Amino acid sequence: MGILIGLQIAWENEFVRVLIQSDNKEAIRRLIDANAISDSCSLVRAIAKLRNQEWFTDAQWIPREGNKLADALVKLDNLPNYDTFTFEVLSESLLSLLDFDRLHVM
Repeated sequence: MGILIGLQIAWENEFVRVLIQSDNKEAIRRLIDANAISDSCSLVRAIAKLRNQEWFTDAQWIPREGNKLADALVKLDNLPNYDTFTFEVLSESLLSLLDFDRLHVM
């Protein structure tokens, strides 16, 4: 569901290139399958349909250790439960995790 919501936000904000990264190998395998648009899971089909819009998306598996920023965001205490939100500005600590991930991903 997080991938779908992230793609919806990216589409609404007119992004033209999006890289989907997940530590879930099965999710990535299903998303990059040529038959994702007819997958048995409606969530995979919805993501595939959105990915087929006029933009470039790619999907990549990364180990959990390679995404320290996402791990830190999940553990934040002060975020509202089940709400979708975007950060206008990242704190210095989150920016440093983003830099670490950028430099250390495969």
